[in-house]
Amino acid sequence: MRNLLLSFLLLSLFSFTALAEDEDIVYENAYLKMSPDLVSNVQGKSKYIRTSVQLMTNRADLLYQIEEHLPLIRHLFLMTLVDKKGEVIKSPKGKEALRKELLAIASKALDQHTETKGLLTDLFFTTYYVQ
Repeated sequence: MRNLLLSFLLLSLFSFTALAEDEDIVYENAYLKMSPDLVSNVQGKSKYIRTSVQLMTNRADLLYQIEEHLPLIRHLFLMTLVDKKGEVIKSPKGKEALRKELLAIASKALDQHTETKGLLTDLFFTTYYVQ
């Protein structure tokens, strides 16, 4: 009985130590440039948008999961852009709203198609042109 109790205590201690080590893991940030640039027609006076997009993750070790689904993300972005009013997305507020919307779209798609949830941490426009 004493050996069983000692074994249980040692096993518990080992499990607790393993959990504590997992909490200390620090992941590296990584960026993935979507290439080529996104080019799409838009609604209204402005006729098109051309933008470079960089996706950010804090899981550099899982960047390949995002890369595998870039065609899906590109498709979803293009389907979203074609419905936007050029005059709205030209403004700073419209640009920021679009950035947040595209980040949510890409995050949702990745959550549905990968085992790891929350892969994307941000999205950046590195060039942005609406004409």
